[in-house]
Amino acid sequence: MSEVWTLGGRMEAGCLIGLLSLLAIEDMKTKQIPMVPVIICGIIGMVFHLIFQRRTIGDIVAGILIGVVLVGISILTKGKIGKGDGYLFMVTGVYLGFWKNLMLLWLACMIAGLVGLGMILFQKKNRYYQIPFVPFVLLSGFVLLLIGGGSFA
Repeated sequence: MSEVWTLGGRMEAGCLIGLLSLLAIEDMKTKQIPMVPVIICGIIGMVFHLIFQRRTIGDIVAGILIGVVLVGISILTKGKIGKGDGYLFMVTGVYLGFWKNLMLLWLACMIAGLVGLGMILFQKKNRYYQIPFVPFVLLSGFVLLLIGGGSFA
């Protein structure tokens, strides 16, 4: 069972990092998040759950709710935060559960905030300058993988 558990963790990590890599590139090029890969990886994440059962349903639902809240914030702020980011965090919630998804969001926000501050101080950008968020989510995913020893478990 331990080998299956490890295999499931690595498959999940590969799928999630692959998705984040694809979306980071697209977000940097177009400042848009394509929904087809997000939906496909969300479905794959649910299949992984059915096969490997690495998280409880409650943990997955709570993880998805983080993305739902982000979509709600996007609607309330008239798009200051992209809805695509919220949908992405719904999918990461399937893979990571609540606490790890919250950590992913927190790390991404901290890194993006530091980069944004650097851009304001050194590149003379104003605080309304928009930067793509998914590259910071990808970097945060790698940090979580490093902490988790190659798995998000």
